[in-house]
Amino acid sequence: MENIAKWYAAIEPVERKWFNSSMEDIAEQFSKIAKVNKVDEPIREFSDWAGAQQLTQKNENSPMKVLTTALGTPKRVQVATFAGAMEISREAVTDVKISQLKTPAQALGRAAKKTPEYLFAQFLDRSHNSAYPVTADNVELCSASHLTPYGLTVANTLAVPAALAEASLEDIRTALRTTVGSDGMLAPVMMKQLIVPSALDVLAEKLSKSAKTLGSANNDPSVVQGTKVMTFDYLTNTTRWYVQTDADDGFYWDWRERPTFERDNVALTMQAIFICFFRAMWGAENFRCVYASNAT
Repeated sequence: MENIAKWYAAIEPVERKWFNSSMEDIAEQFSKIAKVNKVDEPIREFSDWAGAQQLTQKNENSPMKVLTTALGTPKRVQVATFAGAMEISREAVTDVKISQLKTPAQALGRAAKKTPEYLFAQFLDRSHNSAYPVTADNVELCSASHLTPYGLTVANTLAVPAALAEASLEDIRTALRTTVGSDGMLAPVMMKQLIVPSALDVLAEKLSKSAKTLGSANNDPSVVQGTKVMTFDYLTNTTRWYVQTDADDGFYWDWRERPTFERDNVALTMQAIFICFFRAMWGAENFRCVYASNAT
């Protein structure tokens, strides 16, 4: 058994190299949307907290108005674990079967790099699904009826879904300027980038790069020119699109443990088990970080 362990220990650095190289070959996309953090706690808790509203005039010798704060229901997100394994026989090692040694390690590395992309894309794909309440007010990410602690209703999706176009982008730009904060006061946000599926990549780039109104004989300047485009290839909905804003406490991806590659031995079957796992949590604290159109 000692001999077997030595064989597996000898190939572990090679397997690890193939695993790491396959991860490095894949460009990361979700981190261009979410703020990536390394955390020590397995739970993230947040709520929609509303500070005092407008100050009021105080007359001489009169008491000032006592202002209050309001706290929404706390939302908790817990770390999830994702893992996979591959087996390599002693025979494959001793017979130097490169394909049986290299391919599984590369596949495991590819899975470790791709899985977060699919998970975050799934989070966005569910943005208009009421079965997945993810925000502090316990509704879906993009809704026409987000509730603030003071009972006000705020929308972060177009009331009438519209296809990606200059006019619909202008509508969202205007809506963002009238965003209401948790305290009920005006809290304008600005467009940070446009998030689109691959099917809308070309159109989004044309809108972003056109100095004039797209596809017309008008001389009107385009107010959406220069908007940064983030094409998220892992989105499955081909018509829905998003505007990410500069609101605080937006999209996040918290690593509890980054992708880890480890080896174990099974003496009974003379197998080496190579495993990969990661632990993470993801989402959005402040729904004002995005405004969408649920176009069909």
